[in-house]
Amino acid sequence: MGTRRAAFTGVIGAIALSLASCGGAGTVTSTVTADVSATPASASATPATTSAAPPPPPPPPAHVYVFGDEWTTSPESQAQGSGCTPGATSLPDGVWFGYVKSWSTSQIAFDLACWWSGSGAIATAAARGDEVNNDYYVTNDNTTIRLVTVAGDIPAKKAGWEDGVFTLSQVIADPGGSLPTNAPYPAWIYVNGGVVTELAVQYVP
Repeated sequence: MGTRRAAFTGVIGAIALSLASCGGAGTVTSTVTADVSATPASASATPATTSAAPPPPPPPPAHVYVFGDEWTTSPESQAQGSGCTPGATSLPDGVWFGYVKSWSTSQIAFDLACWWSGSGAIATAAARGDEVNNDYYVTNDNTTIRLVTVAGDIPAKKAGWEDGVFTLSQVIADPGGSLPTNAPYPAWIYVNGGVVTELAVQYVP
């Protein structure tokens, strides 16, 4: 930049000398110095920033099926618990009534059935030309045996539910009520995360 300033000043000086040599005695010489160091400011464009959309809220926690859920009513079938039409594959999470053909703390052979009570029992029995005794009615139209994984020595109830909660191994040894010590047993199983986490033997009057 210093070289350019010197060269420009030299040109101005030469012009001044030339004018002086051509003019009269009253010639006035003026020197103009141009500042070429200044450069126009460059406009800098700042890219617009877009804020990321907030993450969606987490899904609500899945319902955990526990003792007592068997007395809810399936909206699809009006049977007790989660109903009795989950499809032919493995049982989804829910509370299911059926007959335990064999059991251990690792696996249950389960024949899914339907338990109806109240008006649902009366309507179902009437549709089959039958009648209700003791305010419940059981249907078992599909005798498929499902092998269901058990989550260990889980909490379990005997047929006399007022006896309290036991372990599954204790209930296997003594199902309670007037049930024999050999299967099948009417029971509710509570499936959470694909495995049985609780079991309750159903008292049948």
